[in-house]
Amino acid sequence: MNTVPKLLLLLFSFSGYSVSLSVNFEDKIHSYHEKKPDDPFAQLKNELESKKIDLNFQNEKDYLNWLLNELYISKHSQLLVYSTTSLQLSRISPYNPRAIYFSDDLYLGYVPGGQIEVIGIDPQLGAIPYIFDLPKKNEIKHPKIYRSTRCMKCHASQEFGGSPSLLLSSVIPAHGGGTIDSFRKNSFGHEIQFKDRFGGWHITGHNPFPISWANQIGVMSNNKVGRIPNPPGKYFKWEKYPTKSSSIISHLLLEHQVGFTNRCIDIIYRYRELISKTSNLEIDQKRKKFISQGTGKLLNYLLFKNEVPLENFRITSNDAFLNDFQTSSNNSSKLRRLNLKSRLLDYRCSYMIFSNSFSGLPLEFKIELFNQLFKIMAPKQKSVPDEFSYLEEKEREIIHQVLTASFPLYRNE
Repeated sequence: MNTVPKLLLLLFSFSGYSVSLSVNFEDKIHSYHEKKPDDPFAQLKNELESKKIDLNFQNEKDYLNWLLNELYISKHSQLLVYSTTSLQLSRISPYNPRAIYFSDDLYLGYVPGGQIEVIGIDPQLGAIPYIFDLPKKNEIKHPKIYRSTRCMKCHASQEFGGSPSLLLSSVIPAHGGGTIDSFRKNSFGHEIQFKDRFGGWHITGHNPFPISWANQIGVMSNNKVGRIPNPPGKYFKWEKYPTKSSSIISHLLLEHQVGFTNRCIDIIYRYRELISKTSNLEIDQKRKKFISQGTGKLLNYLLFKNEVPLENFRITSNDAFLNDFQTSSNNSSKLRRLNLKSRLLDYRCSYMIFSNSFSGLPLEFKIELFNQLFKIMAPKQKSVPDEFSYLEEKEREIIHQVLTASFPLYRNE
């Protein structure tokens, strides 16, 4: 059993490609360590380190609330995980869960009494992890913010394909937070069965997936694993955190985002290595094959082709995160409408098409992807490809309107 600690929330497999070799993110063609990051946290980091922001916080929670606000991350995205799948494993347990907050391109982890972990998504470099102490009361200078290299042992693990990616674990946690067993080690995203998600995580309110290991602790007895209930708030105080929630909607959205982001990052790194390391005689053929296979796989995920259905589960929409999530400054608002009856989204084209990870895809790749999308969504098409016939006419019409208004490549401009 692999019990290597994993930073921050997150985890992902390899993105589903049938390839035999992992990429090397430290290869000079990627310049991962050399390039100045252009992720959403980088600017605030510079301002904090240049003392342009006054520190005047009475406690950890005050600072955390301020930081989330500065990064435009909703506090209601909060998820609590009590398994020790993090660099800060000694501080995490059912008595002191780690909190996760996220937006489309930022992921923030907070351990009460510990450190802040941030991962920002750079369009070309992928996941950029940072770690730093929280400022103490009356402290004038902000603690040093480190671009973490230790995190890359897991976040760019050869086991998951080698690209700088996100991680999202699901385990059977012991009472102290350690791992008894783990699930879905090599695949992640909205295609994962619900029984294999949520292990070591809290779900507040109604839990529609009691078959999972959410809100449960494992205990060994006679070589069998039994379950002990661990309802949210039983072993810890809610006052440590900005809000009393760890909602199923946040779980479902996070799973989708991790799957999408990592698929894009994997494509970006593999394409660079393909172009750099393929001879001139082979490049055209290999590039066309890569683009054809890659766009097909990403298109399936983008359009939720193999999404696990929700119709057999009761998902409540009374969630404080809904308003924050569905409000957007770009054209993605319509794509953020949640369904929660039969599926996650009303309009099955991922809002993550507006994300940093998608924007970093190679131009040739995006041209082919938008060509395929146009064939599926455009009203003038005589028929929809059979594999996407599940998309409803009204659904395709709305998606077509959004893509037409947002992406010149979709309009063949």
